[in-house]
Amino acid sequence: MRKKSDPKFTRSMMMLIPLTTEFGRRGGNTKAVLARNKLPLEALTNPAMLIDAAACYAAIEDMAESLGDRYFAARVAEEAAKKGTPSLRTAARRAKTLGDFLSRVVMEVAAQANNVRYVLSTTADSAVLQVNRAIKVPGPTTQADAIGVVLYVTIIKRGLGSTFDPNRIFVNVPTTAGIPTGLLPKKALLRSEINGLRISFPPQWLWAPFALDWNMPETPRGEFGPAGAAEATFSYFRNVLNDNLGHHDLTLNRFAAICGLHPRHLQRILATQGTSYRQMKDEVRRSITEDLLANSSTPIAQIAQQVGFSSPSALDRAFKQWTGKTPSSVRLKSTQKAKDRSTVASASIPAPDPRPPSVGRRSREK
Repeated sequence: MRKKSDPKFTRSMMMLIPLTTEFGRRGGNTKAVLARNKLPLEALTNPAMLIDAAACYAAIEDMAESLGDRYFAARVAEEAAKKGTPSLRTAARRAKTLGDFLSRVVMEVAAQANNVRYVLSTTADSAVLQVNRAIKVPGPTTQADAIGVVLYVTIIKRGLGSTFDPNRIFVNVPTTAGIPTGLLPKKALLRSEINGLRISFPPQWLWAPFALDWNMPETPRGEFGPAGAAEATFSYFRNVLNDNLGHHDLTLNRFAAICGLHPRHLQRILATQGTSYRQMKDEVRRSITEDLLANSSTPIAQIAQQVGFSSPSALDRAFKQWTGKTPSSVRLKSTQKAKDRSTVASASIPAPDPRPPSVGRRSREK
């Protein structure tokens, strides 16, 4: 039986789900990757599921290789640094300084994962955030190394603002191959025989003001607080749906994990406003579909995929339920309107005189 205390296993939501989401959005065959690396398909729909950590690392390498993008994981990490992950959002919620934030990160990770151990230490000369893997991974860890470096360096840089100095931070990591150029000066990235990574920076940064613009709404126990909080919460939910709808397996559990909420907590939040996850999802799907049908030439099959349907026929059935019309009829009507507008605009422009200018001049001279 897999136990949370066993370092061989990790939660699927910690690394696998965000990466497979992006991999699928870019056209990757997620099921094939999971099968090749002996990971259960259920890992994509059960955020709390424990999976083999070494297999998870191998699957991430597999995804990058399949896409032909050695910076694949780094790009996902950069996006996570801009939006926050569930544990990072919790750590940042009340942090006022970098030291406060990193201390909370150490505690959050310790509560959720046992395959990595975070340590924050300081001396008179430097502060160090160290990430130690609890197991020795048999294969390459290029992508996993890139995730840690890009995620935390980007967060520290964004949170510190003008205090951050790229010439005063140093990173020890097994390989720098998956780290995009430009993240830090070359001299700051040091290859080292370390099973994890180490980020060193001036100790003064620990008590420097630290703020991230994630704008995460506070919604304890599913209750909306001050006026306007409900709209801010729904705006956040809709944005998350917009970013992740391209996966027709975006279940309630998976959506809640991305938002950093328990599914029942999310359902209570929505119920207080008289809606449900399915209703909200359908509203966002309908809005995106109608906009693309009316204002773009995107093929209907591609629209279906973009809003998370398994086929154009599935979109057709849903769209009929929403509007009583078919996507093709709406597209045809929008195309005809565009042609009519073009015809009217053309008719309003006077036709040019077909005669050469000289003809007109000679006739007047006569």
